[in-house]
Amino acid sequence: MRARIVVGIALALSAWVGGCGGGHHSTTAPTTSTTVPNTAVATGYNLSVFATAPAANLKPDSIIQVGTTVFIGYQMAGDVKDGSVPGLTNQVVQYDLTTNVPTILKTYTVPGHVDGLMARTSTELWAMANEDGNPELTIINLTTGAQKTYQATVNPTAHGGGFDDMQLINGVVYVTASNPTIPPTIPGLAPTVVSLTLNANGSTFDVAPVLNDNAMALDITPSVGGSPNPTFNTMVTLSLTDPDSEATDPSGNLVVDSQADGKLVFITDPGAPTQSASVLSLTLYNDKDGPTLPVDDTRFVPAAPGPTGQLFMLFTDASNTTYRVRAPFVAGDAYSCGQGQVMMLDLKTGHLTPVVVGIGNAGALADPHGMVFITL
Repeated sequence: MRARIVVGIALALSAWVGGCGGGHHSTTAPTTSTTVPNTAVATGYNLSVFATAPAANLKPDSIIQVGTTVFIGYQMAGDVKDGSVPGLTNQVVQYDLTTNVPTILKTYTVPGHVDGLMARTSTELWAMANEDGNPELTIINLTTGAQKTYQATVNPTAHGGGFDDMQLINGVVYVTASNPTIPPTIPGLAPTVVSLTLNANGSTFDVAPVLNDNAMALDITPSVGGSPNPTFNTMVTLSLTDPDSEATDPSGNLVVDSQADGKLVFITDPGAPTQSASVLSLTLYNDKDGPTLPVDDTRFVPAAPGPTGQLFMLFTDASNTTYRVRAPFVAGDAYSCGQGQVMMLDLKTGHLTPVVVGIGNAGALADPHGMVFITL
């Protein structure tokens, strides 16, 4: 559903959103404002432009914080995503977060169609490219600026596609196996999540399956389409078709977004003998517009602001813009973006409540997808 349709939802529920959050309330009266034309926000939310793309043909996607800086991956308009164009490059741009007006500190040119970004350490940035096929990983030394690109040892990949987002949990890098072309009915051939290991040769990486797309998971969605979910609290086959972004929730679980499926998969103890998975289907808040709503990034509010007391959200949009959202965010709450809007996610029901939407102009918020919470 496009944002211009759901703006009434956001405004009608603005009082509810401003007061929700498990009993934690701001000590000051919330204000509502947006300086962005053709947008609306729920009570307590403030929307403004953080940065525009360095060039009109650059589209911001993944975004992560490293120290007092933020990195944004910019894709070229019209890029192919399967590594089939030799010499294709994208940009990763580093911005200073400590200035009133975000300042570009450095621009890195990396091969391929860049999607997932991950800080392996405070001085090492990983950029995964080509999520539809022929994946390659570029590692950037943030101290020296040196770059090294690694190719997948096995290519074509076991699932037939590429690799996308990355998360670091307990020293292990977990990656989504995106754009699968192997049917989920073939056991063991189509991983949804893999672990990634760099090889000693300094030029290739290996992956090992962590969760297959035909794995079993506990269905934790109580209702879908306005009716009780008949598979609630039972084990179901995932059969995921579009593994995309990843996150780590406050409990340390790996969270995988299967975008086109409108589902979040929560993996407890990934890679361990005790590993288990649960799946939550996502719908608009009234549960009648489903059965599911595709989203891109889902992120969780950090436990506390940074040392200067700052906590805010940044999200990237296909309109060549990265936006800033300020609100009385509550630790542990979840937010998702997609379908022309930013939404608050109820983790118990899978219901999504719009809090930032575009109105009147389909290009106002063209395609929100990358999201990060900033602490300073």
